[in-house]
Amino acid sequence: MTALEQIRSLYEYNEWADNHILDASSELSEEELKRSQGASFDSIRGNLAHTVGAQIIWLGRWSGQKSEALALLGSGPGLEPVRRAYEMSHDEQKRFVESLDEQELGRTVPYRDSQGNEQEGVLWKLMIQVVNHGTHHRAETAMALTALGKPPRQLDYLFFEQERA
Repeated sequence: MTALEQIRSLYEYNEWADNHILDASSELSEEELKRSQGASFDSIRGNLAHTVGAQIIWLGRWSGQKSEALALLGSGPGLEPVRRAYEMSHDEQKRFVESLDEQELGRTVPYRDSQGNEQEGVLWKLMIQVVNHGTHHRAETAMALTALGKPPRQLDYLFFEQERA
């Protein structure tokens, strides 16, 4: 398997896992979505919004394109605006990942971090960071869902591979 094939597989997994967390979250009331759960971004909705927001911002850094998906996160309460942001983000990520070749994965990407500092990184490493970041926050969200009596399904990469085999 080439590096590009691995990146593509990780991004397919990321979408699969995001969708399962969103499905489990859709069973919650508005109060449960907003309830403080002690996660990095306090609530389930906060964690979900942060995670998709990071996906959107990173893709913009790599592609130089702005996404309308970020504006959805502030467009109203509940899960629906967050779900729409994820759908747009996943579609934009797919197009970007499909446009890449092996050589492109090795390019250096300059960007400003969240504090405004100039940074740079190798594209494939930054792309893996985004998937890893999502895994971290999905795990927190899964714990919060479980605490509310609504545990999500298993999200391990192995289950993703078994389903697509």
